[in-house]
Amino acid sequence: MKKFQVLTDSTSDVEKKFREKYELDYLKMVFTINSHDYDADLDWNDIKPEEYYGLMRKGYRSVTGQVKASEVETKVEKAFASGLDVLYLACSAKLSGSISTAKMYAEDLLKKYPDRKLICFDSMRSNYAEGIMAMDAAQMALDGLTIDECVAKLEDERLKYQTFATVGSLEWLKKAGRVKATAAFFGNLFAVKPIIIGDAKGNNYAYKKVKGRKPSLDDIIASTLDRIEDGENQTVYVAHADCPQDAEYVKEKLLASGKIKEVNISALGPIIGATTGPDTVSINFYGKKIDIAGEE
Repeated sequence: MKKFQVLTDSTSDVEKKFREKYELDYLKMVFTINSHDYDADLDWNDIKPEEYYGLMRKGYRSVTGQVKASEVETKVEKAFASGLDVLYLACSAKLSGSISTAKMYAEDLLKKYPDRKLICFDSMRSNYAEGIMAMDAAQMALDGLTIDECVAKLEDERLKYQTFATVGSLEWLKKAGRVKATAAFFGNLFAVKPIIIGDAKGNNYAYKKVKGRKPSLDDIIASTLDRIEDGENQTVYVAHADCPQDAEYVKEKLLASGKIKEVNISALGPIIGATTGPDTVSINFYGKKIDIAGEE
């Protein structure tokens, strides 16, 4: 019998088909682009990915915000009222203050439901690496584990949930300032494509440069194949910022390796996309524990 409800947030990018499968819900963040305010809706009901990234290509910057009070209050209380504890599996605290914000918004609910438990867990991840972790946690809930048993397992394994990504342009990373890299890294922008990882400290870290688009895609493919564990029984999640042909290329190469069971392609969500920009491609999977850490 299910004992707790898993909530994640908009940076997890988990699609509706998976949220339904795992009885998983998420707390919406917010963003503003072209003077319009939007909920960071993972189903893209109010603005489509093509329009969103099209605006960015025209020079509009997307400004993002944390989880909404109404989301926390409504969804946490729904679970509490149903007799369930709540595990909020949050975007890395290095990237967002949403984990602290959610704790603050839930304080009154914990007083109202003194027998219930809320754990706000720092995934140290974002994008579909966070999403895979949230799906695994939700499966543990369906399997009847307690919230404490689930958290103990996640604490031991969270650095195994990984993202390798590359972007179309370094300019968005510079504007956002949310990706760790040395000043020298951004010195020469011509044809340089960074390889970005979710590092051991929870940062998104541009840890090396590759020259050219195709070589950068081949690099994140090779890194995935080198680091993935039990790929024959695993779905790999490829997210893209309005560059479907590149995502398909990555999928074909991964499957052609014979080392991976399945590849799921989806649109990169608006919160991560605001930092990385159009033409980003990320590969997300479960593998060897990451040990690379950028400078603070």
